[in-house]
Amino acid sequence: MIQRPFESAPPDVYASAMDATARLEPAAVPLGRAGLILRRHFWVILLTFAVGVGLTGVVVKGMTKRYTAEAQIIIEPQRTQVSDLQAISSDSTDVSGLVRTQIDILSSPALAVGVVKALKLTKNEEFAPHHVGLMTRAMDYLQQITDQPPRATPQTSNEDAIDIAAAILGTKISFGNEVRSSLLSVAVTTHDPKLSAMIANEIAKQYLAFKVQEKFAAMQRAHDWLQGQVASLADQVRADDLAVESYRLGHGLGEESPNDAASGGGWTATVNRQQLDELSHELIQVSRDRAEKEGELIQAQLALRGGGALTTSTLPSVLVSPVVAGLISETASIAGRESQLSATLGPNNPQLVAIRAQLARMQAKTSQQMSNVAGSLASQVDAARSQETSLTKRMEQLRSAVSKENSAELGLQTLETKARATRNIYESFLSRAAQLANVAGIQEPDASLVSAAEPPLAPSAPKVTRLLALASALSLALGVIFAVVIERLRGGFSLPEQVEGILGLPLLALMPKVRVNTLRRRRKGRAAAAMGASLDRLRGQMRVLGEDRPKLVMVTSALPKEGKSVFAVELARNTAAAGWRVLLLECDFGCPSLGDYFGMQPGPGLSEILSGGSLGRTDSLIRKPERHLHVILAGGVKADSQEMLASKRMSALLATVRSQYDLVILDTPPVLPVADALVLARQADATLAVVRWESTSRSAVSDAVRLLRGSGAQIMGVVMTQVDLRTAAISGGRMSYAFRHYDGYHAIQA
Repeated sequence: MIQRPFESAPPDVYASAMDATARLEPAAVPLGRAGLILRRHFWVILLTFAVGVGLTGVVVKGMTKRYTAEAQIIIEPQRTQVSDLQAISSDSTDVSGLVRTQIDILSSPALAVGVVKALKLTKNEEFAPHHVGLMTRAMDYLQQITDQPPRATPQTSNEDAIDIAAAILGTKISFGNEVRSSLLSVAVTTHDPKLSAMIANEIAKQYLAFKVQEKFAAMQRAHDWLQGQVASLADQVRADDLAVESYRLGHGLGEESPNDAASGGGWTATVNRQQLDELSHELIQVSRDRAEKEGELIQAQLALRGGGALTTSTLPSVLVSPVVAGLISETASIAGRESQLSATLGPNNPQLVAIRAQLARMQAKTSQQMSNVAGSLASQVDAARSQETSLTKRMEQLRSAVSKENSAELGLQTLETKARATRNIYESFLSRAAQLANVAGIQEPDASLVSAAEPPLAPSAPKVTRLLALASALSLALGVIFAVVIERLRGGFSLPEQVEGILGLPLLALMPKVRVNTLRRRRKGRAAAAMGASLDRLRGQMRVLGEDRPKLVMVTSALPKEGKSVFAVELARNTAAAGWRVLLLECDFGCPSLGDYFGMQPGPGLSEILSGGSLGRTDSLIRKPERHLHVILAGGVKADSQEMLASKRMSALLATVRSQYDLVILDTPPVLPVADALVLARQADATLAVVRWESTSRSAVSDAVRLLRGSGAQIMGVVMTQVDLRTAAISGGRMSYAFRHYDGYHAIQA
């Protein structure tokens, strides 16, 4: 057997040529095919979109309309000053925490119960308890079919009905608040616009009343607390005053004068402090006198020790007394006469001696008088010193007594300070208690209604536009998902890359989908042009092989109804129209169909030749439906088709027709149902495997190719049949090349 250049390559060669998305296709849809999938399943997506949007519209139309009314409350906390101690405490207000607390109050069950009672919502069906649920209905139906007595319906008490209505009301209330804003919105949604407004306003009313009551209760608690504090502080003030008075009397302290108290001065001077002040002044005077007398004494003593001529000008003033001055004057007069006599008389003159003796007596008398004065000064100094010492001792005693008085006074000041502080607090609390008593009856809430709720003019739900937009998006997404799922559920081959990647075989031709009844007449239109273009390409691929061109070509498929016989007929017609001598040999004895395609009457054929029922020449069995095209039908002999095809007569027949025709086409049965094609596979120069587009499972085609290769078949490639022109044209890539780019080269007949 001659080896052909188109002998099948190993599958891994083709698989390596595939792109990454094609290799990933069994696990996911490649991104490159997303557009193709959307275009191919456009009507699925459109239908899903229309159904989804339509159902949403029907559901929305049947939904009960709901109306939302909104009331706005502003939170304005006003703290009541209970005592002056709060004036020094921090007063930073957390707006978000405050609003959160008010929302908790507004959504409390107690407030909801008050609204239910005020508006009598238990009589409204929307707030009435419903006991008939799905399970209850199922139980009732089961009792009916089993002929059991009906269950007794439990009766709801008035309290339970109010609680249930309050719980239902809680689900219909919502709150809104901007960041760092004290404005709080209360929204109520019901089926009745007027009812929504009434409930919203009643909630605001109940809330404001609660705030007033809460503040009044808080002020009452503060008033009671202040009264208790005032009574306690009054007792404390009395006790402190009594302690101050007892301490003052016990320590002999005087009372503080009003002027001293206002100016921040001390207490009035005590006897010891007065005596200490007087003694201090006296001691200073005595010390000064003593110092003066000591100075005079020292001067006198120096003068007495100095000697020399005594004059009033040279003596200190303390020694110059009238007596001393007179003595000094007389002494000076005698000294003058003595000087005169000394100048005229001799030293032993009795007169001079007498004068000198008189002068000496006068000087001695003067000195004695001065000594007396100095002694008097010394006595005065000693007396001053004694007085000073006595005063100093007395002053130390007084200082000790005053020091004790100062300590006692400090203790008294501490007691008085405590008493004043207690009295100030007492007066402050007394003033606050009086203020609370005055404003207790005129309290305002810490919130106010800014805007009352009005019945809404339009329903707030259902939001038709939003729901339809959401339904459109979801329906579109669901349609895309359906398209992807449908695409993934396809087990056949859709693209040339799949054929080459999985089978390892080239895709030789793409045959468009045509009706079988059109095969008998000349076809027109785009489908005919596309089929002609595909067959022309296949014929061109065979022609370029030159001397190695296959003459004996077997056409088979994996399963029946793949379009192999149609392809065999069209290939035979195309090559015959090109001038080739072509023989179409029908080897499918189990399901012959070539006679119908050509409009031939059944008659003897290949089975008669192989079984020996037709002796001699076989020219009479060859049909000629078209120029250069000869056809041998399967015939009517019922025998073992596998044995007939494997016989020597079949081999001899093939050898004969090989030399007589340019191309012999063997239309064989499918590979998987019967083994007839496997018997002829080794004798054929080339085998064309026909695969139905997006129909034949990949596993079936893979098994057929494996069996053909095991039988020694030279598989030239794969032909994909019944391809949808529109889908292939929009697929892009190699699929579109086969059907979109032949304009101008292949005429389209109308």
